[in-house]
Amino acid sequence: MFRLKIISFLVFLFSVFSFSQDSLEQVSPEKFQNQILRSERLKKIAADSSRSKEQREFANAAVLYYSGKFDEASKQYESLLTQNDSLAGNILLRLAEIHLQSKNFTELRKTLFRAGNFLTTASWERKALYLRTKASLLDSTLSESDKVDSTALFLNHFPKSSEATEIRFQYAKYSEAIGNKKQAKKAYLRVLAAGYNPEDSTFNAVRRLRTDSEEETVEEKWAYTQIVCKNGKPEECLSLIDSVLALDSLNAMPKDSILETAEDSLLFRLPPSHFDLETRKKIWEKRAVALRGAGKTEESYKQFRFLIDSVETKALWIQSSIKLLRKDEEKNSKEIAKLDSLLEEINKFGNENANNLWLRGFEFEQKKKYKQAIECYKKLNHAKFKSNKKRQWALFRIGLIYLKQNNYEQAAKTFEEASKLPFTWSASGARMFLGDSYLALGNDSLARKAYLDCIKDFPLGYYAHRSREKLLSANLLPKENIPLAKGTPLSEKETLQWIQKQQKRPGSFSNTTFLNVQKLLDYGFVENALELFQTDYAKNSKRLDFLYAYGNLFLEANEVAQAYRLARAFQNRIDRKVLADAPVSVLRFLYPLPYKERVFEKAGSAIDPYFVYSVMRQESIFDFQITSPVGARGLLQIMPATGKTLAELEGIQNFEPDNLYNAYLNIRLGIRYLIDLKQEYNNDYMYVLGNYNAGPKPAKRWQKAGEGLSWDLRAEDISYWETRDYVKRVMGNYWIYQEIWKGSL
Repeated sequence: MFRLKIISFLVFLFSVFSFSQDSLEQVSPEKFQNQILRSERLKKIAADSSRSKEQREFANAAVLYYSGKFDEASKQYESLLTQNDSLAGNILLRLAEIHLQSKNFTELRKTLFRAGNFLTTASWERKALYLRTKASLLDSTLSESDKVDSTALFLNHFPKSSEATEIRFQYAKYSEAIGNKKQAKKAYLRVLAAGYNPEDSTFNAVRRLRTDSEEETVEEKWAYTQIVCKNGKPEECLSLIDSVLALDSLNAMPKDSILETAEDSLLFRLPPSHFDLETRKKIWEKRAVALRGAGKTEESYKQFRFLIDSVETKALWIQSSIKLLRKDEEKNSKEIAKLDSLLEEINKFGNENANNLWLRGFEFEQKKKYKQAIECYKKLNHAKFKSNKKRQWALFRIGLIYLKQNNYEQAAKTFEEASKLPFTWSASGARMFLGDSYLALGNDSLARKAYLDCIKDFPLGYYAHRSREKLLSANLLPKENIPLAKGTPLSEKETLQWIQKQQKRPGSFSNTTFLNVQKLLDYGFVENALELFQTDYAKNSKRLDFLYAYGNLFLEANEVAQAYRLARAFQNRIDRKVLADAPVSVLRFLYPLPYKERVFEKAGSAIDPYFVYSVMRQESIFDFQITSPVGARGLLQIMPATGKTLAELEGIQNFEPDNLYNAYLNIRLGIRYLIDLKQEYNNDYMYVLGNYNAGPKPAKRWQKAGEGLSWDLRAEDISYWETRDYVKRVMGNYWIYQEIWKGSL
């Protein structure tokens, strides 16, 4: 009995400890930014004795506000209002927001009225009216008609504001409630068109109104149908299109009333309709796409063939038909060959034919039908395809085939040619494989030159790292002479000078605005700081020093997503070659370590935290609120079903898909997933990433096909374009992270 009591006590202690450890993961996603990231930073400012008394008081008030302690926050801000007129507008808006959260609508209106004693801006007026509108919507004493009037007032004043769609949704909702269904439906459709659809409520409202209100015209039905089809609902899209076609046929002019002429013979042959030909094409095309999305392959093919045979030999329709037929290539080989020829005939240098040539070439290559593959790639390499992404890799793939055949001389010749093309990514790969070809030929000198050229041209790229590895493994250079991407240690002043040398525009950006943004961040008015920054961004978005300064400012302020967006803009604008000798602080700006304590803790010794960061950087650009087109969520882009399974494995109860927007929980589950995959694929990061991006079936297939091959050939033989690119980019991230951070923490 005593032993059982001890065990029970230990279990209790463990549960208490676990709760304390994981409590931050329980914070609702919508409160995470405020209660965790912003509050924690501002707490440090409030406790920092080196800061001014005023700054610490403002930071403390903001902590109370962001933590949801509104009564205490309100008292603090009222006190601060009498001390600092320059921040009065910000304080009044903050107080109004507090009253909104507390549902004290009378005080909210009184607070905003007090602004008459201070100078206000157009931005302030917009925010104030928005708060008044929100208060009206939440005020149970106001009628539904009052709420329609309130939302209409905001939309009349600020129809294009960032808040307009949200308010228009409410306008539609209350218009419906007072019986103005026509007005409501029109507003809902505008909301849908803007992509605002909280929990499908907008769709549901339109569906409801479409059955409850007066009968729709075929044009109205088609307008709604296009929105549904755009939002990835193939079954519903298909049903609506068939309904549109049925309604259209009832209203169409009988065929025998149409006089056939040479000019309208096509129209005469088609089913009767009152739509113009372009609209009909769009309807039929969307129907074919919806059938494909619903898994009705044969019917989709028939619809595309109707378009090709009866309307137009359009390249996109031909390509779509070929893709459908390739699902059973052996059975459909003759028809595929006919359509291949037709596509090449009518669209020889178009994107559709380029895509088709690539697909055929890659399939031939995988089946070791190298002659046919080279033929496809040679056609694709034609200059008239210009800078088509598929064309960029055509010559590279030919060189790769020669390498696979151990034809090193021809491989070297081809890679040499490919390395001179103005395509950054493929030319970089060509330089590395050129080095491999020369190495196989026993020409160490040319191999070394090729690898060094690869590093020099794209120092932070995937192929640059692989070239560094080859220089070392082949003993082509002493380790200390291999140009790594560790960065050059420089002071802050020297770093800024280096950055300014790289930009085309002389001078500097406004330090006054920067200091004001910094002040607002430190005083806890984060939303205002971000808005003020935007006013300066439009003028300075091409300045490297601007992007660097603000990016670091936001990173320090825990506004990670905003910070990294600026880092990406910086990297896209700077000459990639100069990053070989960039200051170390610039490299770390481009490859940051947000949520460091959490990532390192959860990774432990089971997985390299820098690998986790490499995935995070590629998956979400460090935005914990991001959602992919297929529904993956958060920092490590976890699908809801996967998240549920991982939560169960971690002993997390009451999991909801939106929990994945809590950055700390997402990190925990994502790392658990990566660790599990690492074990499953025997520590082979290539197929860990393949699975993470494309799922287990293709990853297992690639792993089996890659047995016995070198890392480089395995990577290039991943058959999905997106996944092949993804694996190389993430691994490139990983190796750079290791070079610039490892040993420094």
